[in-house]
Amino acid sequence: MKFVLLLQKYSLCFGLVTLFGMALQPHTYAAQAVPANVPQKASISPQQVKTVVYYFHGNMRCSSCKKIEAYTKEAIQSGFSEALNNGTLELKVVNVEEPGNDHYVQDFQLYTRSVVLERRSGGKPNQWKNLDRVWSLTRNKAAFMEYVQEQTLAMMKGQKA
Repeated sequence: MKFVLLLQKYSLCFGLVTLFGMALQPHTYAAQAVPANVPQKASISPQQVKTVVYYFHGNMRCSSCKKIEAYTKEAIQSGFSEALNNGTLELKVVNVEEPGNDHYVQDFQLYTRSVVLERRSGGKPNQWKNLDRVWSLTRNKAAFMEYVQEQTLAMMKGQKA
């Protein structure tokens, strides 16, 4: 019983810290520095523009984390099947706690589980955005999916949304 209470308190604290961190985070991401060592899919020519949708998680995953992953996959797969098939869009689920993935925390300034969009041109990243509203939209699937799809489309077009 003590374990359950401790787990509940930990979950509540994590949620509050996450929300507080999101409130303090500036909301201007599009023109920030870009990560240098994110791999590229081999079938894309170096001159081609490509957008990568990342869902970053850790070893411990709450129900909201799993919901964000599921909604993100559904939003991308249902809204961008042609782009996924032709390689101009890629969806990656990354555990940042696995060896070799810790650089993503620095590259994208991650402070919690996140959905991040990255635009690459000529094989190099040139723009990225953390979709910080996904946490507040987990209780509204339609709004979540619309947000992710709109932001992804804007990133694919090179627009700062």
